[in-house]
Amino acid sequence: MSDAKYYDLVVCGGGVIGLSIAYQCVKKGWTVCVLDAGEIGKGSSWAGAGILPAGASVDALDPLEQLRALSHELHPLWAAELLESTGIDNEFRRCGGLYLARTRAERATLRANCSWWDEHGIAYEQSTIGQMSQCLAGMKSLTLVEPEAECWWVPGDCRVRNPRHLKALQKALHQLDVDLVHNTSVTGFRCENGRVQRLTCEGGRTVFGNVYCAASGAWTSALLSNVGVATGIMPVRGQMLLYKLASSAFSCVINEGHRYLVPRDDGHLLVGSCEEEVGFVAETTQEKINELHEWAEGLMPALTENRLVQSWAGLRPGSFDSYPYMGKVPGVENLFVAAGHFRHGLHWSTATGLLMQQLMFGETPDIDLEPFRVLRGNAASRV
Repeated sequence: MSDAKYYDLVVCGGGVIGLSIAYQCVKKGWTVCVLDAGEIGKGSSWAGAGILPAGASVDALDPLEQLRALSHELHPLWAAELLESTGIDNEFRRCGGLYLARTRAERATLRANCSWWDEHGIAYEQSTIGQMSQCLAGMKSLTLVEPEAECWWVPGDCRVRNPRHLKALQKALHQLDVDLVHNTSVTGFRCENGRVQRLTCEGGRTVFGNVYCAASGAWTSALLSNVGVATGIMPVRGQMLLYKLASSAFSCVINEGHRYLVPRDDGHLLVGSCEEEVGFVAETTQEKINELHEWAEGLMPALTENRLVQSWAGLRPGSFDSYPYMGKVPGVENLFVAAGHFRHGLHWSTATGLLMQQLMFGETPDIDLEPFRVLRGNAASRV
């Protein structure tokens, strides 16, 4: 990348949010550069499971539900478009989601969810594992689950193979002449007269652009502190296991509380997850790995230790009020932010890409972004 090159948009962060924004903007004619402190597409976006819970089928009032519904509507369109342009199948599947309740607390939680599903027009069916085993292939593999155990079936839930989605986005961006710059840490924004004039990187590299977007996940707070803005974005660690079976045991996502099983078409099976506030420590712990393995094998005896092929941890970008930050950075005319999506980055990435493109192009976004503004509440302020 030439230091003298000038871009319409410079994106700081090569996760699914940054790549989606770049993808949407380059299709609209902008020249784009994406920088990442590590390997592009290998952060928390890669570490997730790719679960896409059903979105509202009726007009939602809650801004988060509007974001979820728009993203859910866009995912199959993006999957088809990326497949056609890159040849990469990101395994977007309308697989359905099974919500298992084996304790009184889990049953109470899911029964309360019914009101929420009703309100948002999301179809569901209450049943038992025994009944579901008769109509869903692979459910009999859950041999240690009592046949009378309650469960809820949500046919609108989907899944996507997030590493392949990230590869498809990168390939599409490369084909569209986007500069993807790996292993390059941004050290600061250089502002004059209320505008970012350039950004500086480790090693003395300088990058020039007309518009800049901070989309570095949990690391976005450090970026914005350079321009005197503090946010409530914080890292929340999750740990994951990956098993390999001879073939896919079932096609749907299975949820129990905050834990889940997510199948891949080739027999791989993801198991997650946990939420730990441990700072910027993206390492697995034997305690959590054992807990996840015991839970998974307790549901599905085929998931023995010799089926386990990999474990890892990722840092989700949490926020103090569960809302992501999307919008213009106050006091800096050409600096924008899109971060803090917590566990939903992959799911909400399609709508985020579209909404941020609309905002940066001076268009009226399809969803009001005021609730996602940078300076809101007591956890975000000028410093």
